[in-house]
Amino acid sequence: MNQRGTPVSFNPRPLRAAAAALGDNTAVAIATRLGAPYATVRRWTSGRGIPAGPALATIERTYGITPAQLFPADAA
Repeated sequence: MNQRGTPVSFNPRPLRAAAAALGDNTAVAIATRLGAPYATVRRWTSGRGIPAGPALATIERTYGITPAQLFPADAA
């Protein structure tokens, strides 16, 4: 949910695809490359968690995935 209590539409597929293109096919590999905790990345890649703030910036720098790609319904 966002600050207004509205559900946030998060799509983990672009993250998984961009990571796989660099050979990061597991949550462990993604977590290592991002410097993020495995459990956190596991939640992101399964769609049960949502990256925010600095994590989004790190994902964008590392994999070239923009927030608009991860949150397609919110980008409109």
